[in-house]
Amino acid sequence: MKATKVILWLLAVLILFICFYVYASLFGTPWEKAAQEANIQSYLTKKYRTDFVIMKTKYNHLSETYQSYAFPKENPDLLFSVEQDQDAYAGYSDTYPKVLWESDGSSKMKAKIKQIFPNLDVPTFKALRIVERGEFYGPNIPTYEEVHASQLGCSLTINMKANWEKMNMKVEKQKIHDLSSYLKEEHFPILVEIRYFEKEMHLNEKVYFLTEDGKIVEK
Repeated sequence: MKATKVILWLLAVLILFICFYVYASLFGTPWEKAAQEANIQSYLTKKYRTDFVIMKTKYNHLSETYQSYAFPKENPDLLFSVEQDQDAYAGYSDTYPKVLWESDGSSKMKAKIKQIFPNLDVPTFKALRIVERGEFYGPNIPTYEEVHASQLGCSLTINMKANWEKMNMKVEKQKIHDLSSYLKEEHFPILVEIRYFEKEMHLNEKVYFLTEDGKIVEK
């Protein structure tokens, strides 16, 4: 009788363990979720120098990562996603630059960039997730790994339909430096692609990248 109770008790513990394992595999654990929310809060505050509210955190069992929704404390309308990202330098990627860019809050920033680059191609002047772009990059352009950007991160495109060789290169390089300084002042870290091409993209083009930390990469 005593042996039977022990067996039943061990069986109950085993079933409980299996149930917990299945639940954790599908939904994560409460303590890990709390830890991820704290990490995400720290990541966002450090990156954008403002306070954010974490709304909801969930576990994606397919990618085995935690994902959250957040918004700036001063603007609840700017809801964006944040997720663990092993390819990102900070361990997380977010869509805040894209969401902010598509809101009225970016009008001043857009005007300033257009002031620096008055001849930029307006239809392609967008902030998008890199994975959404689906663009082909030629052999002279670095992969996103080289500029320390994840496919889940956001990038901003500035296309200039002009022959680089015929431009005042010193002036254009100063514009790029001015843009880098401005984005730092605005605490808007985003990968920026600045392309100069006369007729067709990838044909005799000159490309500059601004990394999230303001580094200028020339290709």
